Amino acid sequence: MAITDTIPAVPVYTITIASSGAAMVDGVEVTAPGTDHQAARLAVLAEVRIKAAMYGRPVRATVKDVDGTSLPLVVDVDGTTTTLAHPHPVPATDARAAAPAGPADPHAVGTLTEAAWRAVSTPETAHTPETAELLTEAAEQLVAAGADRTETLRAIRNAHTVWHRIRDDDLETARELAPRLLDLLQDSHPRRTADIIEWLTS
Repeated sequence: MAITDTIPAVPVYTITIASSGAAMVDGVEVTAPGTDHQAARLAVLAEVRIKAAMYGRPVRATVKDVDGTSLPLVVDVDGTTTTLAHPHPVPATDARAAAPAGPADPHAVGTLTEAAWRAVSTPETAHTPETAELLTEAAEQLVAAGADRTETLRAIRNAHTVWHRIRDDDLETARELAPRLLDLLQDSHPRRTADIIEWLTS
């Protein structure tokens, strides 16, 4: 049995990379025009990796590249990307059989949180835009799930700390994450909140 046989048929994320360097996941912009093609590809794969972490398992994706080709992939929680030799299967008609556990599922939240801690604890990935986004996503899911407050606050603090480190090197990611971090902080950390507002208005 192939490993892909154990992966649900849905969701399948659509990755689009334009010749301009603009890249999207399911129609949501990840990189702007002018981005290097390889950098755009890495950025969208990192975005799908976050979605895999939310589900706590590998997910399917289809890359629509600049040359018009359509490439089926599987992206795992650790970022491992596998190119498939065949198209993704057609989803089952029974919605109950096809529907995966959503992000609010406790196991999915736990897996996402674990992936975030692993990323921030590894020197090579501790201070990267991808880790800042992963930590922010983990904090948002912990809040949504009503998780332990201590764990949630630690995730929020870590997300802000990594955001602070990467903000001047990756303005696009920093601007995208800033309002989400402000929502998470909700004035519970005045100094961190002021830091973000000051940066946004400078």
